[in-house]
Amino acid sequence: NGVLGPRIEASKAWKPSKDEPNNPDPIVAIITDGRFAAIDPRFFGGAIDEGGTSILHNMADKVVANYHATKDNVYLDKEGKPESIKGSTQIVFYNLGFGEQSQKSRGFNSRAAFTKRLTDGGIPRAEIAWFDDANTDAKKEAIFKAMRSGQMKVLIGSAKKMGTGVNVQKRLAVLHYQDPPWFPADVEQPHGRIIRQGNQNSEVAIEWYTTKGTYQSTMW
Repeated sequence: NGVLGPRIEASKAWKPSKDEPNNPDPIVAIITDGRFAAIDPRFFGGAIDEGGTSILHNMADKVVANYHATKDNVYLDKEGKPESIKGSTQIVFYNLGFGEQSQKSRGFNSRAAFTKRLTDGGIPRAEIAWFDDANTDAKKEAIFKAMRSGQMKVLIGSAKKMGTGVNVQKRLAVLHYQDPPWFPADVEQPHGRIIRQGNQNSEVAIEWYTTKGTYQSTMW
């Protein structure tokens, strides 16, 4: 509030003039900054104090905890026989923060920071897939196949790119949704990746994340 509040008041009070025909700090820009700040202070050059946390930290830690809790789960092949690879899978959806443009404009490599927290927690890097790396249909299908077989355990991608057409439900135990989208449909479609026929888990979990007192919590 100490940063964004004054900006909102200044933006509301702004009047167009000959020298300044366009609002230099429109409300939509302030809202976007608020959404980023709610995810992690490092998007603004800040730091996480000792003992402090952020959505990125909390979400990574939950992914790690679920990875270990479900690593011995058994899944069946088409003939009903146990597959040799054990372990459930998880999906992480986001709207902000992990895209290439966000990395450049915000000066914080959130993707590297998130990946490191996962690997530090014991998830092998080879079992983590970033959907943005799949720049061809063949690469996308290879990721989907690896998620179905259990070779990969965590798939991270934007709700826009992965909300539909992602057939990986077989082992999905947990869906994480980092930040709220603008429209309800952009929540319902991602939910359809896990709450879907063909998922062999009788129970699944959907985790939504927010920071109390932020515009993000209002959006949820």
